[in-house]
Amino acid sequence: MRFEDRSWTVVMLEGARVRLVGSDNSPATVLVSYLFAAPDFELIGAPRRQVPPFGLLEELSVQARKRGEAWERHVREVETGLAVPGQGGVPRAEFDPAQRTVAEREEAKAAELTAAGQPTSAVTVRRMRARYREKGLWGLVDQRTARRRSVVGRADERVVAAVIQVLEAQRERSSGTLSRLRRMVGWVLEEAHGPGVVEVPPVTTFNRLVHALADGHGLLGSAAQQRRRTSRPDPPFTPTVALRPGELVMLDRSARAQRVLPSRLARAAGYQVVTEGGSRMS
Repeated sequence: MRFEDRSWTVVMLEGARVRLVGSDNSPATVLVSYLFAAPDFELIGAPRRQVPPFGLLEELSVQARKRGEAWERHVREVETGLAVPGQGGVPRAEFDPAQRTVAEREEAKAAELTAAGQPTSAVTVRRMRARYREKGLWGLVDQRTARRRSVVGRADERVVAAVIQVLEAQRERSSGTLSRLRRMVGWVLEEAHGPGVVEVPPVTTFNRLVHALADGHGLLGSAAQQRRRTSRPDPPFTPTVALRPGELVMLDRSARAQRVLPSRLARAAGYQVVTEGGSRMS
């Protein structure tokens, strides 16, 4: 590893401390948190791990996910001898790491899959092992089957455009009720496409569409509510790691209620009172 522009070797982990030996045999003891937070800390020769694709597996079809999970069991059996490591059992002879080399286990797995009606070569098994090491289960699935879901579902694009147009027109003003928005969207559709050409969705479907487009963007509610929503910063939804106390600080910028005291009480409390003309009273 590299740390403070030098190469080091880890010789011992002791609680929250790590003992290092430099390339010139000089020893050092460093807190693990300090080491990880150092800007020049780097593992030499270690592969860079990618952030797991959270939620992407949920976009796959059930069949594609099952195929990926089946390949995961095959890869684990080739590498460890057991399809589900940690649950005990005895490896089958053709996949026992104590009796067969990795190449032999790859050949055995390819032959087994081919006999089961899934033509596979040892090269394919080797490639799937590499994908699994790099990306986990996500590397074993057919990523082309991932469904990209839209927040508006299968709604007519013309209706979506009309809803957005009406919501944008009502920005900084009260959007009123959903029934009023529905009437306004109907007027926009008639003006753009002609009477009866594009139908306004049923009430339940329309309300769901409006919330999908407006929620989180400050486009629905009273004017005051819209201003408060749009003034809020985006929350940190990305994974965040803090290694030192005070490294990550969350600030609440919401408006606070201000207490107004009568002039006599304010002076008694020791506050200065500013009159309408700008003069100060003690």
